[in-house]
Amino acid sequence: MARRAPAVERAVAVLNHLAAHPDEKLTLSEIARDLELNKATLHAILNALADAGYLVRDPARRSYGLGPALIAVGNASAASSTSVDYALPEMQALTDELGLDCVASAPIHDEIVILARSGTPRPFGVYVLPGQRLPLTPPIGTVFVAWSAQEEIDHWLGRLGEGAKPDALKRHRSSVDAVRERGFSVGLEGGGRSGRTEGRPLTLEEGVRSVRSEEYALVELQPGESYRVNHIGAPVFGPDGAVVIALFIIGFPGRISGAEVARIADRLTAATERITKGIHGRSPQG
Repeated sequence: MARRAPAVERAVAVLNHLAAHPDEKLTLSEIARDLELNKATLHAILNALADAGYLVRDPARRSYGLGPALIAVGNASAASSTSVDYALPEMQALTDELGLDCVASAPIHDEIVILARSGTPRPFGVYVLPGQRLPLTPPIGTVFVAWSAQEEIDHWLGRLGEGAKPDALKRHRSSVDAVRERGFSVGLEGGGRSGRTEGRPLTLEEGVRSVRSEEYALVELQPGESYRVNHIGAPVFGPDGAVVIALFIIGFPGRISGAEVARIADRLTAATERITKGIHGRSPQG
């Protein structure tokens, strides 16, 4: 039996309670009374949810209501659920044809959430499972922002912090331009890492920590070169032209040529284009 997480259960209870009263803003005392929670504990939960945008504070009344971050989560959930339904057969077909694993993920509130995968975790690569999350922070996530407005791209770059060097920002902008131009992203294993540690696959968190920003995003794909590929990713667009999910081919056992990268990318983008059409989406490029 899974271990209980009381703090999470209380946070969920708060969100469910406020969702049941969408036209009201409730004070800390009212919520504590209704849910029979300790005020000190509840205060910490409310602050955390408000800081994340899931609640909004009314300073005058010292009350709380549902926040704008829930709109993004709800919209992403509705869009991504339909997209994943269409994506699953395509993902399995990619795995069967290529002998590699395929992962579907979605951007939600400055995070990337793993939604589904086909294939079986192998003794190489990164151990990725549905439900896992990773930060949508450069160099990770170019395929989610490449077709976004400049304001959103700037927000993504801003997650590096004020200390980001101009050369690094320029490199990340180049990777965004490259992904938008060719229609897919290519992430590389940094520093010759095999994707394993102590004889086992890296966890997703370990894989993220191992990323070397200057080596991760491939800008220029050369057919005659060989690469140690972490992933090849392509977007699925919704009806408004925004990226709702992306599919990633992962689990490469060794170096592959640039020509092979292009071949796999062609197969992947053909699949994501069919999914986009299936959900009545459209590419922002036409």
